[in-house]
Amino acid sequence: MNFLGAEFKDDIREVPTKALAYVGDAVFELFCRTRFSFNNSKVREHVNAEAQAKSFDKIEILLSEDEKAIAMRGRNLKTYRSKEPFYRKATAFESVVGYLFLTGKEKRLRMLLAKSFE
Repeated sequence: MNFLGAEFKDDIREVPTKALAYVGDAVFELFCRTRFSFNNSKVREHVNAEAQAKSFDKIEILLSEDEKAIAMRGRNLKTYRSKEPFYRKATAFESVVGYLFLTGKEKRLRMLLAKSFE
């Protein structure tokens, strides 16, 4: 994947799940900021754990086997908030978004993000 001249060449399986979720969260927030023309109240409606968990519910059935494996890694990530079920789903969502972004699967990423807003 090449983004702004920086190329990601590592094996995606070696990327820590926390890093995938971090990248996915950043990509999703940027997506929402541009989609809602930087309207902060609209962005906040979508860029939070509960809303991202709902987004994951909408796309979960559409995930490929690789994407399901990434989602499971995200869902099983142990953090101080991982006892909250919606937070676990949100981390699964962010992990899938980060995975698709880093592997350069832009068309697939766009499709899943569009489905998450239906």
